[in-house]
Amino acid sequence: MDPSNGQPAGQNGDVALLVDWENLKYSLAQRDRRPNVTALRLAAEQFGRIVYARAYADWQEPVHGGDAASLYMAGLEPVYVLTKRYFEGGDVRIKNSVDVKLAADCVEASHTYPNIGTYIIVSGDHGFLHLVNTLRPHGKRVVVVGVSWTTAAQLVEQADQVLYYDLDIDVERPAAAAAPAEPAPPAAAKKITPAMAQTAQTAIDHIKTQEPAAEIDPRKMAETLDLVLTVAREYRQDKRELSVSLLGQELQKRMAPSDFQRLARGRARTVAQALAQHGSIKLISRDFVDWIYLADEPDELIAANTPLPPAQPRYSYEGLVFSDLTRDQQDKVVLTINDERLRPGVDWLTFNKVMSLLSPVIGRDDYSVRNLVNNMLDIGVLRFDGERMGRDPNTGAPYQYRTISLEIQNVEVQRALRLG
Repeated sequence: MDPSNGQPAGQNGDVALLVDWENLKYSLAQRDRRPNVTALRLAAEQFGRIVYARAYADWQEPVHGGDAASLYMAGLEPVYVLTKRYFEGGDVRIKNSVDVKLAADCVEASHTYPNIGTYIIVSGDHGFLHLVNTLRPHGKRVVVVGVSWTTAAQLVEQADQVLYYDLDIDVERPAAAAAPAEPAPPAAAKKITPAMAQTAQTAIDHIKTQEPAAEIDPRKMAETLDLVLTVAREYRQDKRELSVSLLGQELQKRMAPSDFQRLARGRARTVAQALAQHGSIKLISRDFVDWIYLADEPDELIAANTPLPPAQPRYSYEGLVFSDLTRDQQDKVVLTINDERLRPGVDWLTFNKVMSLLSPVIGRDDYSVRNLVNNMLDIGVLRFDGERMGRDPNTGAPYQYRTISLEIQNVEVQRALRLG
């Protein structure tokens, strides 16, 4: 894998490595894994010389005992970020500001150290979307390193490149066989089926309508299309969403740099359209983004992932709505949701989770709480973030659910969080 996309290491300048230690550590802990800083640094060094490396957490937390010293010895400067704890309704509420401190350091470094051309942000938190959008207009390349099962889709879409810690950096490998395997014979050229050859010609025709001078080897294009199908199968078999933008990043990681430049750079949507035209995949537009599904995935599953415009309000005007609450109650509702979202290990919130948070706060029945949450979505206090795939614990059947968060631009939210 050559993350630099075929360019010499350091061509975009030196590298800054900034690690949201709590996000990385807690995300991996969900599957009984621990971070490996050596592997992380080796991956970062492929983008150039690391001249600025920091890890952020509340180092006084017992769960991080000894981490700060170990990180320092491994070449990452530990940066202390205060975590506030307080009791509310019998529960311990936790609030930290790693994203704020990390973002501030990035912006400061972008002005202080113009030699830094690549910023590697190790976190899957969608809150760093604003940081990505701030750095890129200043000519900085932003690489996101996240964990495949927690990284926010919005962050993936906006970053220049995405690496998954568990898939690209520190891959768990099965134990070696007892006896060494016989060396494999040289691989023969893969046979191209007539159907794939026809699809490749369609892709080339589409490309030539936009780039008449493009010279593309049909066999190489067929191999690229075959790789697209491999990526799609891997993602969908793991119940992970695959957008066309993410497909482009996967092709960049998996193809030889020269092949990627010649065949696939800037053409992920074109090759996906050719495959969809020939029935090899399904290409669905949702929330202004093109998403890739396997050809044999049930239409009802895809339709369930594509929300229809509501024909009527999702709440009853006669039920409990946000404006029925007092100013103090409104602030408390917003703060409760915000505190839960900032709690270490919490990477997203669902509708039902928000309901469970607000029930003790407003002391009303489930119908009233549900109506309130739907109203908050409709008036813009809350917003939908994206979709995730889960499995029913009893039947194992897959299902889709949407994540939600506070809309920081909303005046009620800004007032409650004292951002105005």
